[in-house]
Amino acid sequence: MLSTEPLIAWRYIKSKRKEKVVSAIAAFSLAGIALGVATLIIVTSVMNGFRKEFAERVVGFNGHLALHPTNKDVDYKDTVKDLLSIAGIRQAIPTIDRQAIVSNNRTVKGSLIQGISADDISAKKLISDNIVAGNLKDFNAEDAIVLGETLARHTRVNVGDKVIVVVPEMDETGFGAVPRKKTFRLAATFNSGMHEYDNSVSFIPLEISQKLFKMPHSVSTISVFVDDPLQISAIKDEILQRFSRNFRVTDWQTSNSSFMKAIEVERNVMFLILTLIILVASFNIISCMIMLVKDKEKEIAILRTIGMSRHSILRIFFMAGASIGVVGTLSGVLLGLLFSMNIQKIQNALDALLNTQVFSPEVYFLTHLPSILRPIDVVVTGIVSLLLSCLATLYPAQKASKLNPTEILRYA
Repeated sequence: MLSTEPLIAWRYIKSKRKEKVVSAIAAFSLAGIALGVATLIIVTSVMNGFRKEFAERVVGFNGHLALHPTNKDVDYKDTVKDLLSIAGIRQAIPTIDRQAIVSNNRTVKGSLIQGISADDISAKKLISDNIVAGNLKDFNAEDAIVLGETLARHTRVNVGDKVIVVVPEMDETGFGAVPRKKTFRLAATFNSGMHEYDNSVSFIPLEISQKLFKMPHSVSTISVFVDDPLQISAIKDEILQRFSRNFRVTDWQTSNSSFMKAIEVERNVMFLILTLIILVASFNIISCMIMLVKDKEKEIAILRTIGMSRHSILRIFFMAGASIGVVGTLSGVLLGLLFSMNIQKIQNALDALLNTQVFSPEVYFLTHLPSILRPIDVVVTGIVSLLLSCLATLYPAQKASKLNPTEILRYA
């Protein structure tokens, strides 16, 4: 009898001429579950990608820890040496960060000017590995400047062109107070993949920035990079013990905590909302199975008459309904995986087809749509979908198993 139950379930779910409405509802239920599962996997993978890309690029630019001097007389060079002696710290970069105006005498643009040494900018992989024009070897020159690619485009300058930097500080001259400025020559441009940086950040040699901002023996920040970004508590505690008198210390988790929490909350809310798509599709399974039970009342009565048990009837209709959920879930998982793994190609195809930029970096901060698939997310999505589908099948299956064959055959 057990071997016949799947066969009967399959015959019941197949399309027949008088049961086309039931089959159509089953097909729509399957499609709804597949689309819900695929959408959930795609959105989850994109949210994972956003979180990772943002963390990597922000940390790659600002460091895992930042020391801000509270004492102008402190020797930052000795501090850097002391920092590098702490276990777990692989890099310490002193910089001067100031707001300024970048101009080519025709257009002007606000910029964050960062003074940094030639060795340190080469060690910043987010910059050195993403040079799109020019060469960082020319950064040794006193008048060298490196701009973000978008910033260079907005100010209409190319490698080798003159760039005027105007700082918001005044110099007293015989003609009165005038803004302090210096002319540089563009050595290179970079594309970090994060629009905010590419559109607003400039680099000049550290010694030149000290003269320009009148900070001859000091810096504004020392960025610290560690081996394990997730285990910075012990290192931060040690830094505070050694340098808390002369420096204010911040870490990347605290500085970006609100944004990271917002991404996590949004990810969880999106998971809940998109799960409702699967739930709605599951309701369609209930409708489909109730109609199927109503159409098959005579067949159920005959099966009960020839000796089939209530549990067998329950299993038949449970398998019929659950098969919709299983096929829909597997189809959705496959569709979601294929879409997530080829999301960049799909984005490029849509850009070419629509002749526009679907994923605008001005809006989303990143220059591409990131996607990271986590097996646990795919597994959880599949389990949730199967669970909802099976729960939706239980009521119609129980109703079928409780039908009284005597009453059905009496009025047949």
